[in-house]
Amino acid sequence: MAITHSFPSEAFPAFPRLGLESPDGWVSLAAVGLPLAVAKEVPAGQFRPNVLVTTTRVGAGHTFEKSVKDLEARLKGLPRFREEARESESGEGAESLWIEGRFSGGRGEIVHQVVKIMVINRGFVYDVVEITGTCSALTGDNGKEEIRRIVRSVTVDCD
Repeated sequence: MAITHSFPSEAFPAFPRLGLESPDGWVSLAAVGLPLAVAKEVPAGQFRPNVLVTTTRVGAGHTFEKSVKDLEARLKGLPRFREEARESESGEGAESLWIEGRFSGGRGEIVHQVVKIMVINRGFVYDVVEITGTCSALTGDNGKEEIRRIVRSVTVDCD
């Protein structure tokens, strides 16, 4: 007798539903091929602040520490990256880490970046949700606060 396997199912859970809130002047970036992405409308030639959300499914052998090391390696690879803040939390089947820092952009400008990763235990697998908010120092502290608010607004629903 044949056994039917399906997605989604208990063995193969659906990917999390994602949501975020952005202020007026931000638009959806549906064409970038990510689960969720928004950017601020700015004049041509200016750095475009953005928040990008990705989801990666990993096997049962994955750990939160591995996700953290992978993120740290990518951040250290940015030109003159300097970490400015770090915060971690856990609860309800998920662990998360928030790293905020800055690096040198391609045109010599300082770029601020806020990254939050969440590692969600789904039973047989883990879902790694990464939220990255980026803006130029030229947008001032308001730009940095704006991307912080958007990153904090991200909702992840695994039901």
